Amino acid sequence: MSIFFERGIVAWRRVPFGGASGDADIVVLGLDWSDATYAMQIRAAPGDTGDPLVSLANAAAGSQGISAAYDADYVHPITGATVGATTIRPQIDETTMEGLPVNPDDPASPIYLWWDMHVTAAGLPKAVFCQGKFTVDPGVTI
Repeated sequence: MSIFFERGIVAWRRVPFGGASGDADIVVLGLDWSDATYAMQIRAAPGDTGDPLVSLANAAAGSQGISAAYDADYVHPITGATVGATTIRPQIDETTMEGLPVNPDDPASPIYLWWDMHVTAAGLPKAVFCQGKFTVDPGVTI
């Protein structure tokens, strides 16, 4: 798999992340990855081998996890051609977000974590598809 990118994510502690909001969607143009196997983990640091803070796997849309849907009629945003695309949609529920660590030195400061996503698409080996910093902003509304 030759597709790989880095993407920093900012999420807020007291609301769900991703899902129906579409703010975490990843669109893969021209490929049907609706039946792929997905795994995403969030950890305190790259290389951490303990239990992940969050672990997502394939799930139905609207549930915590990763859903993927193919739309054969998806239009390329630049060329206007119909190319088809898979929308990969991670979702982390509010209770899981609230359970993430707080900065012990300053609870009003964001905490910086790390994430990556593995994808195993039909006929391809498992690969790291994307990765980046996962910033949890404490927000102000409780």
